[in-house]
Amino acid sequence: MGIRTVVIAGGSIAGLSAARELRRSGFDGSIRMIDCDPDAPYRRPAVSKSILTAHHEPADIAVVVPAELDITSVGGVSLRALDPRRRVVLGDADGTEVRFGYDGLIIATGSRARDWRPPADLDGVYSLRSVADGMALRGPLAVAGHVVIVGGGFIGLEVASAARSMGVPVSVVEAAAVPLAHVLGRALGERLARVHRDHGVRLRCGTTVTELRGRARVESVVLSDGTEIEADLVLACVGSEPAVGWLRDSGLDLRDGVTCDRHCLVSGADQVAAAGDVASWPNPCFGRRMRVEHWANAIEQGTFAARALLGLAPETGFASVPYFWSEQYGTRLQSVGVSAGHDEALVLRQSGEAMLIGYGHAGRVIGVAGYNVGSAVLRYRKDIERGTRLAELTEAVPVNVL
Repeated sequence: MGIRTVVIAGGSIAGLSAARELRRSGFDGSIRMIDCDPDAPYRRPAVSKSILTAHHEPADIAVVVPAELDITSVGGVSLRALDPRRRVVLGDADGTEVRFGYDGLIIATGSRARDWRPPADLDGVYSLRSVADGMALRGPLAVAGHVVIVGGGFIGLEVASAARSMGVPVSVVEAAAVPLAHVLGRALGERLARVHRDHGVRLRCGTTVTELRGRARVESVVLSDGTEIEADLVLACVGSEPAVGWLRDSGLDLRDGVTCDRHCLVSGADQVAAAGDVASWPNPCFGRRMRVEHWANAIEQGTFAARALLGLAPETGFASVPYFWSEQYGTRLQSVGVSAGHDEALVLRQSGEAMLIGYGHAGRVIGVAGYNVGSAVLRYRKDIERGTRLAELTEAVPVNVL
């Protein structure tokens, strides 16, 4: 069967990149892009940065869909189910069931904030994922007397940075002994922790929130170590998970997102591909199955998935050396490759706040991360692709202390 109608489930950057590539590759049929977020597509990394600080408004971070792409964008649709046999996506729009038939489908629904059920039902408790979440949080954050952020991951630390730039007192409650140590290793995690403390953030590591106290609104949080902290605003940043709830009865393999083959084609379904945060595929660069939640990967994988759906993708499959960045206190934390599964970490350079770390597995470099090191991180991409031995990485790459 030829493909004349493509439905893209998810209107963020992976879905939009797929739509662009469909047109570039000569597809002249119908493209429908559907999303639960009425504001999509937009630059999601800005939500935890410039939206909160009012440096940008929603219109400033919107990604314009060019008219020449001839895409029908449908926002505000809550996806409910997929029937891969009948090739129908089911959704809900303002309480009315909607159906989208397809010849080809690209699943790009991304990830959602992991549920955190607070110990009490009080006002003043927020989560952060969408631009609407950011706008809802912006006003209360600016006037907060003391903010408690539950979770010291990338989003939690970015919000802590944004809050401190506005002069708002912040405590971060993190279950691990060192923030981000499971991702970046202890050395770089401790460096970031020191940066946050130097900017006035109170880090409460090795503990969790067990109780919220207050009348109608939160007034304090109680930690597992017995400490009680005043708080008039609590933000849950406890991680994310692939947005696959709508696929639960589809028969697809959803063990960690949507299971795909090396071409990003979905296992157990015809003419269905997946891309972005939601896609799990065997990455030949690292010899293992991966799911990557980064902006750059979403662009590249959305592009590849579109070509795969049209039968134009290279036989070798989608190979990715992921890159991401996080801005904190006006300085970038960057990473290329991966650190998950590393059995060795090597400090390549450190000076002042700057630190560059190499991560290895079985002696080979699999990733490099750095804080305040300019463009040095990206220069190691070729070493990761070649599988250079970690011990052979040198300090020949200059580190700019910005």
